[in-house]
Amino acid sequence: MEDRTILSVENLSKAFGKFYAIKDVTLQVPKGEITALIGPNGAGKTTFYNVVTGKYKPTTGRIVFEGREITGLPPHKTARLGLGRSFQITNIFLENTVEENILAALVAYHGRGLSLFRGLNAYRDLKEEAHEILEMLGLADRAREVAKNLAYGDKRLVEIGIAMAGHPKLIMLDEPTAGMTPEETDRMVAMIQGLFQETGITFFLTEHDMKVVFSIAHRILVLHQGSLLAQGSPEEIRNNPRVREAYLGGSLDA
Repeated sequence: MEDRTILSVENLSKAFGKFYAIKDVTLQVPKGEITALIGPNGAGKTTFYNVVTGKYKPTTGRIVFEGREITGLPPHKTARLGLGRSFQITNIFLENTVEENILAALVAYHGRGLSLFRGLNAYRDLKEEAHEILEMLGLADRAREVAKNLAYGDKRLVEIGIAMAGHPKLIMLDEPTAGMTPEETDRMVAMIQGLFQETGITFFLTEHDMKVVFSIAHRILVLHQGSLLAQGSPEEIRNNPRVREAYLGGSLDA
């Protein structure tokens, strides 16, 4: 029987001095689903992401991606294995065009390398692939626009495009709608759902907006004070008294 788990962590902890940002977290992310990781501010969500993707080395525990242990591997190696991510703070080349941002990521993925005499525009064979990514993101008509001139929501889409250029099997999104207007939030939700349906990529996201979480996630994991408090379907999490207590009542209502 095919293993339905794409990412598994076991007894994962990360300490900064004597403070444990996450402690003894064990969870699985199902393949072919959208999973959300939620929790009050300071619950350890971003630290968890940073440990899984290799930015931080865990204090204890192990991480397995597609059956292969990746504990302690640096970000460029986890990305090469198909584990993509975006960040809370937009992480793109602001002085380059939208197309150049995607092309740079494709050049890196395909191992082409850049030289003084060979710029991004020389890679005509990768431009078609970049265009396909931009089409999926609804940004094809803005390919030649300098990234710094984009609206905030479009910058976040470019970042997802950069992650997609690495041919990911799993994309981890850290607060993808943070700082967005309601219209930008709706567009991001629709985009994630569309990419999921079109590509079959597994998505794992942290998110503060409970309306977004309950509208998009097939499964929800809840961190509280660095530990896994609950996991289950959206309905199970909505009705879990321990989760509602952690959120002080009303903020789970979507």
